[in-house]
Amino acid sequence: MTALTLTLRSPPARSMDLSALIPERLAGLGAMQIGALPLRDGSCVADFFDVMDGNAQHVVIRNGCDRLTHVGAAMRSGTITVEGDCGAYAGLGLNGGRLNVAGNAGDFAGSGMKAGMIRISGNAGDFAGGALAGDRQGMRGGILAIQGDVGDRAGERMRRGLLLVGGNAGAYCAANMLAGTIFVAGKVGMMPGFSLKRGTLLLACVPENLPVTFQDSGEHALLFLTLLEKQLERDHQAFARFLPFGRKVRRYCGDLAWGGTGEILIFC
Repeated sequence: MTALTLTLRSPPARSMDLSALIPERLAGLGAMQIGALPLRDGSCVADFFDVMDGNAQHVVIRNGCDRLTHVGAAMRSGTITVEGDCGAYAGLGLNGGRLNVAGNAGDFAGSGMKAGMIRISGNAGDFAGGALAGDRQGMRGGILAIQGDVGDRAGERMRRGLLLVGGNAGAYCAANMLAGTIFVAGKVGMMPGFSLKRGTLLLACVPENLPVTFQDSGEHALLFLTLLEKQLERDHQAFARFLPFGRKVRRYCGDLAWGGTGEILIFC
């Protein structure tokens, strides 16, 4: 059966919260029922979208734009595919299923996600996998794979999971990170790993500077990198080509100001 398809007729004049349009909430509904669903601004789905009946376990949003926020928020099962861009909070609190964005995403992509997969073909904004203001933890599980660049503070307060960045990352990548793994194939901005408590920041390029509270611990050949390589080759081939596997990494322990139990690994 074909996917349930929502075609945006024209970009909305203001941000539109699409958190209601997830597979488990749309299951069993027909096109007219979905069109009548209310959105948070008081409008309904049919005011902006043409709805074509299909299998609600795969929702396709066509003509995506950066004003469509909270796409896939709190989703637990199924798949959402955005043909185009989406706005902030994509996959917020994702707890299963898969979100595919063919274009760019806004700030806080994958914030608070617990399980599942988010794949963004373009760029993402600030705080990708990071914590919302006032939250103690950002990404808590699952995989967030961004093929392009990310903004500042990617993975801030990340608690668990895997964050993959195929391009460059901005300043304070992995700041206040609690656990998990972040890989950046391109360059990173200033102060990577600032206040890192635990977890791994893996870099393919040597950063221009590291916080002075990281201790050079020499070169190492680490088994977990072999396991990561196999996972990427199996499930994320777009990222496997960025990793210079088979080479040692230089390990920097830190942040020593916070106990020094985290690490930044840089391919030699």
